[in-house]
Amino acid sequence: MNRLYKAMVLLLLVCTPVVFAQETPIAGLSRFTLDNGLELFVLENSQVPLTKIQITFRCGALTQTPETAGYFHLYEHMLFKGNDRYKTEKEFSAAMTALGVAEWNGGTSSEYVTYYFTVPSNKTREGLDFWSHAVKHPIFDEEELAIEKNVVINEINGYNSEPDWIFSGAVDKILFADYPWRRDVGGYEALLRKATVQSMKDIQSTYYVPNNTAIFVGGDVVAEDVLAMVQDLYGDWAKGPDPWANPPPAHPTPASEEPAYLIYPDESLPPGIAYMQMTMRGPDVVRDPQATFAADVWGQLIANPDGRFKNMVMELVPGLYHKNYLGAGYYTQRDGGQISFSSYFFTAADEAPIAQRAIEFFQPAIIGNEIAAMIEDPAYFSDEEFAIVKQIMEDQIILLLETPESFIENFSFWWSVASADYFFEYIPSMKEVTRSDLAAFLQKYVMENVELIAIRANPMDVDAELADLEANGFTIVDSSNAFWWRN
Repeated sequence: MNRLYKAMVLLLLVCTPVVFAQETPIAGLSRFTLDNGLELFVLENSQVPLTKIQITFRCGALTQTPETAGYFHLYEHMLFKGNDRYKTEKEFSAAMTALGVAEWNGGTSSEYVTYYFTVPSNKTREGLDFWSHAVKHPIFDEEELAIEKNVVINEINGYNSEPDWIFSGAVDKILFADYPWRRDVGGYEALLRKATVQSMKDIQSTYYVPNNTAIFVGGDVVAEDVLAMVQDLYGDWAKGPDPWANPPPAHPTPASEEPAYLIYPDESLPPGIAYMQMTMRGPDVVRDPQATFAADVWGQLIANPDGRFKNMVMELVPGLYHKNYLGAGYYTQRDGGQISFSSYFFTAADEAPIAQRAIEFFQPAIIGNEIAAMIEDPAYFSDEEFAIVKQIMEDQIILLLETPESFIENFSFWWSVASADYFFEYIPSMKEVTRSDLAAFLQKYVMENVELIAIRANPMDVDAELADLEANGFTIVDSSNAFWWRN
């Protein structure tokens, strides 16, 4: 019997792929990659008997075409409508209730689609099994698709009338002029009406494949146990062609070498107070990762409310509201990194006109004065400031580990827009950033870039200065011309 038992164990070891944990610098975090390319990350934290399970796909607006804008968001909705085990939305919801789901949701962004819920830790396998049917075997029923189109269209039509959505749509239309649909998660009604079951299946076969997916599990679990569950439940998921073998071309800087100016009459702002934003293309993390570390350190440095940047801009630009409302920073993206400067300001008659405020004060004060000084003056930021902001940035990442939920939410973002390795190397890479790195980043992405200045002001303030705004090259935007698909 002993020999037979040993022979059976040996046979199992030969026939079953062995997946070993890959080392990570995060205490309690294990990393695995299955033979089909599926990545698994398990964060062990036994403080609370709960498990968060999140499944994330690298897709979203950045993988859209002009003919499929909004389809990934629609697909996200359809995943909740039924699968081979839970045939209907009602059964799907009932199954989550039976699992004791504490919270659940799905989301589509410019760079990922994700689904998650939290279950009692003794339901971890059942939770993984639940999502395995949802992502591997969704049912795209024709009637349900027609119903869900209306749900999504109503949602998007609501967004398209919101001031923030209109303003960001107008900015993206210029900043990402060659491929603006790659920044538009929602799409538009006429296009969404054209979506078919085959459209959903095309997304599934291209992007909902294990080698474009990561599963994040955090809570009162044991990593090796979770690995065994995932291998059993997801190991048969067929690997697909690499959807990133031919990535989309980078967004170029705007074709014009001159700045662009927009004015948006925004009824949500009170008369007398306006908002000004200067934006430009920043580094994309997969194309220039080193610049992103410098950009993040720079963003922390200029956030200092008592630092030189805010104090000098407040001094150089008349009528700014308050330095606490003066912001600047960099937003990390795989396909659309951007740098922005913004502030609220007064539009009172005794202040400079809106156009003059932007062109003669705000823009020169920041780029010509402060950014130039940051590049040329090694003492612009002190050694102490560098040390403090780097410690703050490290502490922010450490604090994410306080709960599995917060860690997974942030880590899954970084996995999507960059990679797990980028996240793991973030702290040492950030600590190595020097003044020369900051100067190189600012020279390339601010001084040598093309900026867009967009202003939001109450319609009464816009009307009062309309002739001057138009004479200075400001284009008036509203819901009729803000979106790329309304050209």
